[in-house]
Amino acid sequence: MYSSQQDQPLVSVLIPLHNTERFIALALTSVLQEQRIPLEVIVIDDHSTDGSLAAIAQIQDSRIRVINSAGKGISDTLNTGLAAARGDIIVRCDADDVYPADRLLHQVEWLQKNPEYGAICGSYAAVDPRGSMITPLSVMAAGEITEELRQGITRTHLATFAIRADVMQAIGGFRPYFVTAEDIDFQLRLGAACRVWYEPTNCYHYRIHGASITHTQKSNEREFFEAIAREFQQQRQLTGLDDLDRGCPPLPPQEDSPSFRATHHIQGFLLGQAWQMYQDGDKWQALTTGWRAALTAPGNVSVWQSLAAMVVKSVVAL
Repeated sequence: MYSSQQDQPLVSVLIPLHNTERFIALALTSVLQEQRIPLEVIVIDDHSTDGSLAAIAQIQDSRIRVINSAGKGISDTLNTGLAAARGDIIVRCDADDVYPADRLLHQVEWLQKNPEYGAICGSYAAVDPRGSMITPLSVMAAGEITEELRQGITRTHLATFAIRADVMQAIGGFRPYFVTAEDIDFQLRLGAACRVWYEPTNCYHYRIHGASITHTQKSNEREFFEAIAREFQQQRQLTGLDDLDRGCPPLPPQEDSPSFRATHHIQGFLLGQAWQMYQDGDKWQALTTGWRAALTAPGNVSVWQSLAAMVVKSVVAL
């Protein structure tokens, strides 16, 4: 069906890298297992100082290219990868995460059969540092999500997307203002640029660990950029432009705040899954999962309160 791997790549996989020695080989191996379509894997190194590059050098595969970014943050790193990409379809894999088997083939075939769509995405699972599944994301029904994105609603991770390269070029890539939440900002702008389809298959394993960018950055900074991405979308819906387009974006918070602990992140996934199970009628499994959530970080009082509310609702329903 496809030309040999030596021809022009059909898919470009972008892997932003910064000090991920422990996981980068696993990420690369998961992507490179796809042998049926021509692809290139572009690792964009953002000044790694650990053994990440040595780990990559141990993998002998001509499809891997390592390039350097200017060290100006995640958006600049991704844009450096986009500028080097030669594929017709662009996907992302963070250096500490992994792709399930067949993910790329299925998404490429779907896009080829549905030329009216600019992108397809799917569900994902959260895994712990050892790769064991914490909980799958609640799977929603298949369907077009273009309007959801235009309304500022995101249902999945950007790394589950396969996007046509010409669409990404038309959007202009990632906006350097976003030192985090660049993925949310991009998803929301994508909805204005093309039609987007959601397929409820697990196509990404998102690893939660204490050394990730999510868990080493300031919590108030992460929350600010996530909120402003959605606020900007509302502005674009009303006027066609946002404050960043106008050159007057708000300043990020300057004060320090604690980072978002990985245990609390895992706890949030488990608690969300517990309530989904409860709504689906599986109350015993919901309570079991809720108990796991509470024990993940026992000092988090709000989770115990949520679990107590679930218990009360279950008793009242009897």
